[in-house]
Amino acid sequence: MRFQLQSKAVSASRLGKLLVSDLSTDTPGCFLYTRYGSVPFLPPDVYECIRSLPNMAFVPMFYIAERKYVLKKFHRGLVSFCGLGPRAAMIFQTDPVDPAPICASDKCSVPVWATGGRIQLSVEEYIECVLASLPSAFQAPVDNETALPVSKKAGRKRCGNSVIRTGRYMELLLQEKQKNANLAKIPIWVSLAGGNDLQWRLSAIKNMDFSVASGIILDGFFIPTSDERDDYGTGEELENKTYVNRSHWFDLLPEICQQLPPHLPRFLAGVWQPRDIAIATKLGIDLFDGSLPYRLTRSAIAWIYPGWSDYDNKHDAVYKSSNGRHSFLVFPLDEANITNSTETPYTSPIQADCDCFACLRHTQGYISHLHVAKEMLGPMLLMIHNSHQYYRFFEDLRLAASTDRLDDFIQFAQPMRFPCELLAVDKTNESKGVNDSTLDDATLNAS
Repeated sequence: MRFQLQSKAVSASRLGKLLVSDLSTDTPGCFLYTRYGSVPFLPPDVYECIRSLPNMAFVPMFYIAERKYVLKKFHRGLVSFCGLGPRAAMIFQTDPVDPAPICASDKCSVPVWATGGRIQLSVEEYIECVLASLPSAFQAPVDNETALPVSKKAGRKRCGNSVIRTGRYMELLLQEKQKNANLAKIPIWVSLAGGNDLQWRLSAIKNMDFSVASGIILDGFFIPTSDERDDYGTGEELENKTYVNRSHWFDLLPEICQQLPPHLPRFLAGVWQPRDIAIATKLGIDLFDGSLPYRLTRSAIAWIYPGWSDYDNKHDAVYKSSNGRHSFLVFPLDEANITNSTETPYTSPIQADCDCFACLRHTQGYISHLHVAKEMLGPMLLMIHNSHQYYRFFEDLRLAASTDRLDDFIQFAQPMRFPCELLAVDKTNESKGVNDSTLDDATLNAS
């Protein structure tokens, strides 16, 4: 695994290529987000037809931990097991879509949250999962629980503990790497913890041995769910603490990125809103998790993305509203909105200028009907459309970075903020969380 940096900036936007064998991923870019070993809602023959599909897959560790013994017997690795085709696969500790309900990291192990609940993995068990799956690269274990909502007001001690624990995990990992020739062949992306505490972040960088790394993962940032700088505590609560986990991630990134080796690719965990991705790119981040199409599709939301080439700061009718309501559609369509609309949803595609399969072949009204009837084709068509627009977004982001227009692109992406209250609704019942199940005791007894 190699990273070719095409721009020489250290703490500014970077253009590059991540190379694995004969595969390459342009940066700034994203991974192909997978869930349960495949792109959510889509079979391989469908998702392979999507334009600009990434060549590197994002695979959460929970999927490996649940199937460790099967993968061991399979012997041919994760990519063949999942049928991911001609692409590489990288294992990440945490699924970005489903946050952990509680903190469970300790001095010797990290939790992964699987379909059946928590699986606590020691460093040795973590390595066992990696060796069973034979990925192209993997994330080193990390205490990233400073990113959880329950850690919103985490103190300096908690941020420091995340750095100390992550350093300990890394020591154990390197000890095993020296003993195991097979593990030594698999590239490691080192994890940097520390919450939103700049001093602990810089301490983690200072103590990290980057000579063993093929990439860097900035994990454990607490990221607010809105544009506002959230209320992190007032009055007596702040008087009793010298520090809370309240610094905003994009205030910290410039100084953090200045200290990172420029020849290694940088992945930022937990950032998925379009404007936040553009800001992080400007500050020096290269790669993101690629989960937004799934987040939108699971909540029956279609992204209306106009394209950077059509953007005009003064005359863009699509983005005349600052609240972002023109940047997406929610299915099923609201009958009141259909009545008052100047468009005819039963003859109009999701987006008029979109050339994805869903927009070329189907209408808003038909897709709305599919969601009312709970047909599996509804999420499939939305996933095709949202993926198409998401990869267009990254093409435009790279164009803006290459032409030194990232500030304009950030302004362009300003209205593209998807409300978290909408994304919290799982309309497909696909989520791992037991609270999303529609089955009750009466239903179970009747069956």
